[in-house]
Amino acid sequence: MSRVSHTKSRKESRLEGLRLRLATEIETGGGRHDEPSIYGGPAGDPGLAGGPDSISWEIHADLASLALAGTAAILMEVLHPSVMHGVYTQSSYREDPLRRARNTLGYVLRTTFGSTAGATDVIGRVKTIHGRVRGTRADGVSYCALDPELIAWVHTCIPWAVMTAFDRSRRPLRREEKDRYLREQAVIGRMGGADWVPESVSELDDYVERMRPLLAMNSQTVDFLGFLEGRVDQPRVGRRDLFDRWVSVRASMALMPEWARRMTGTHQPEPVARFVFAPVDRLKARLLRWAYPEPPCVSLARERALGSRPDPRNHQRDGRADQALGVRARLLPAADEHLPDQGDMEQPDQLRGAGHVEIRS
Repeated sequence: MSRVSHTKSRKESRLEGLRLRLATEIETGGGRHDEPSIYGGPAGDPGLAGGPDSISWEIHADLASLALAGTAAILMEVLHPSVMHGVYTQSSYREDPLRRARNTLGYVLRTTFGSTAGATDVIGRVKTIHGRVRGTRADGVSYCALDPELIAWVHTCIPWAVMTAFDRSRRPLRREEKDRYLREQAVIGRMGGADWVPESVSELDDYVERMRPLLAMNSQTVDFLGFLEGRVDQPRVGRRDLFDRWVSVRASMALMPEWARRMTGTHQPEPVARFVFAPVDRLKARLLRWAYPEPPCVSLARERALGSRPDPRNHQRDGRADQALGVRARLLPAADEHLPDQGDMEQPDQLRGAGHVEIRS
């Protein structure tokens, strides 16, 4: 072998090793999501979100868009004081953030790519959990997590943020594609307990404006934001990690309107957003798409919907990857060992750190 070929081979080997390490970190934080009980099923079953030709499948197959949108979605959700109170007093995001991240990401993937029966079962189990979540806010307002209006807000924040992330980081979406995506996701929102959710960009814009007077930052929201940034209820965090989290939160919130960024204290001048946050998001998206082009559930769902024979190459690693990852990859949680949480409990934080890929809560 020539010196040039040997050098090239060593470089490729190092890149493959890096890719596998990143893929392992992604699966450790988010789970593998390859359960046949969820993503298998009768041949020809498209699931709830429209099947392989839907916009939902295209957008949600891009894990980078889901990751970039995560923090923005949860912060918008908890700006509703009732949602914030439920998260703050009745969830365990502080104790086991990785499990919560796996379960919340799993809710989005399962309801999109799961079989009709599997996705319906997931939604039913989440509703059962939320039926036990109720309380009274500090201002005396009582709430129940199954209130159709709260479900509508929580549901809407997720496709709103994800659609925006995909539009900016993957490819521009036409107006009719955005409308179609919202219609597809509305099925899941109504099954989750909402009486009505936006099904077009126009309806989304009007709905958000109607909701604005109900949203606010309070002491619980400030504390929750501090947790996301590593400043509250966590072991001592290094300066670099704190800075990475600070940037990640603001980069994700850059997907949201200026009024939301100002309300949450995450607004930054336009030059900072353009020359700091946007490049960070682009790098994170490229890294994730390179290391993890597609979650295993997508190929499983595609085979089910198209009625084709499963191709092991589509959702099993090759020999080199198995050897590199060892049994760790096979022992990673499939996210079916815990009941999933919908977005009003927790949402995985976006990928943070330009050189360190991790999905966090």
